[in-house]
Amino acid sequence: MSDAATREMDWYLRDHLYRQSNTGKAAFRRESLPSEMATLYLRYRNADLQQLSQLMVPVIDNLVARNVLEQQDGNELRLAGRLTRLQCAKCFYINYLAEAEQRACLRCQHIELHDFPKKKA
Repeated sequence: MSDAATREMDWYLRDHLYRQSNTGKAAFRRESLPSEMATLYLRYRNADLQQLSQLMVPVIDNLVARNVLEQQDGNELRLAGRLTRLQCAKCFYINYLAEAEQRACLRCQHIELHDFPKKKA
């Protein structure tokens, strides 16, 4: 898998975890994540679920190593803490960072991050 595809999957998976955590969901089944992603994101709508699953393996392993997710018994994953959505002041990248992660942009490593702007009413 290409590095760009892995980085892109990391962003979409973090986005998915963030949105699900806002509804109160904190536990995820590893085998159901590819189908959830294909259902919810147009980017993966026509993707082969087997390839999507293979692409997710290193991304999930990285999220576990960075203490974003915790590996539970079997194939269950649990958020290790709250995810925060922040925007980089330099490149405007939207970051989803866990409490345990360094507060730096995942794209350019800039340390000045702002709370993501709220929707205007």
